[in-house]
Amino acid sequence: MGMQWHYDVTGAEPIIRDTRVYNVGALSMGQAMCSGAVATLENNGAAIVANDAVLSNIIGVLNEDLTAAQALSVVATGVDKYAKLIINPFAVWLTKYSMDAADDVPLTAADATGKSVTVTQVTDHTRTWVYITNVGGTTGGYGNLFQNGAMTTTTVLTAATDYDDNLKANAINDTAIVLHAPYSADIAGGSVNLSSAATTGSLLQGHTAAAGAGAALVIENYIKSKSRPLEMLACAKHSGENYAGEAPEFYGDVMFSEHLLACGGGVNNRVIT
Repeated sequence: MGMQWHYDVTGAEPIIRDTRVYNVGALSMGQAMCSGAVATLENNGAAIVANDAVLSNIIGVLNEDLTAAQALSVVATGVDKYAKLIINPFAVWLTKYSMDAADDVPLTAADATGKSVTVTQVTDHTRTWVYITNVGGTTGGYGNLFQNGAMTTTTVLTAATDYDDNLKANAINDTAIVLHAPYSADIAGGSVNLSSAATTGSLLQGHTAAAGAGAALVIENYIKSKSRPLEMLACAKHSGENYAGEAPEFYGDVMFSEHLLACGGGVNNRVIT
């Protein structure tokens, strides 16, 4: 399951609306959906899968699973397929961070203390969180988690120094995810990319080598495991520890800054294109 309703910043309850959809193939609950282009025959007037690295003209998030047949509208013959979308423009979506290898970043240098990681990143990513995933293995610094307290232009992320005592040595080619700092962005409108698949809906992609371009923000981050309820990440509680024994999952509260019904940002252009 991808994006999950968490709350609405205005205090509203979920607004669920049957909405025309168009997609070739099955879709899963939790998929971000946007308005299609007027000039594209089938997309016009329907909710389609949002581009993970754009996220403009968002209509809402799919609130049910669809088979391929349930998603395929045909405008020429008047065959409209409908699906339930939560359309709140000020919704906040609890979204799991993807740990797929394609969404991770490799460490390009080792650190015997585990108190820093060297990765390819854009600058100004303090107060982000670094977790070493080691997809496919559990060696090196697997399980290390820290809040980034400093960052050099050579892309070395360093743990907050008061909370860095219980980390393992990391190694070249360890893989990590870098969780977004709350309310921060590398570009105007936000810089949060999603990572969508038909079987999972929309997941949250951490920082990669280049700045994300998705028009969304992360409001807060969380950690969860079989032995730990969902907890908001806090430096004094979670930073500088190794969580290999828990194999935790991480979540972020995501809010779209280019929701079509909120008319926010600078790329909501559905009326004219």
